[in-house]
Amino acid sequence: MRLLRVLVAFLVSTCTDADAPDDEYQKWAATTFDESDKAAIQRGKALSCVLCNLLTKTVLETHQLNKKKPLHERFDQDQTQEVLLDLCSELAAPISRQMDVIREDVLMVCNRVVKENIGDMMDAVSLGEEVRDFCTEQKLCDLTFAGMEKMQQLMMELGMKKDKEDL
Repeated sequence: MRLLRVLVAFLVSTCTDADAPDDEYQKWAATTFDESDKAAIQRGKALSCVLCNLLTKTVLETHQLNKKKPLHERFDQDQTQEVLLDLCSELAAPISRQMDVIREDVLMVCNRVVKENIGDMMDAVSLGEEVRDFCTEQKLCDLTFAGMEKMQQLMMELGMKKDKEDL
């Protein structure tokens, strides 16, 4: 429950002027937000950073796939949003286990990042902007995309070392 308050606190405080606010998230947040829980806010920042970078990477990959397809077969914004929301559902369980948070909290935060940023993400990638900076520019993340990739690589290496030690 504590992490829930953190996630809510962080995301309420960082609502950008991107796409329209996610009303479902706002209703959920109204019942769980506790601005005095600083530790929860920090964990919420970390979660939104991870999710935003994963989602941005997926938008970039979708755009690259689209460039290879005929115009009438390309994914539009609604289809891309659907793919990202499905990704949120797939990511919720493993991320909640990894970060020791409630699955539904991860799903709500992920869905909000998608719904409130999909338009800007797709505009940025379509215009050839550096989307790897999207999450930091939108103040959803203090860590750059490259920094996230480096952290992910280190975590994987540490996980592999731990697995070898267990053998």
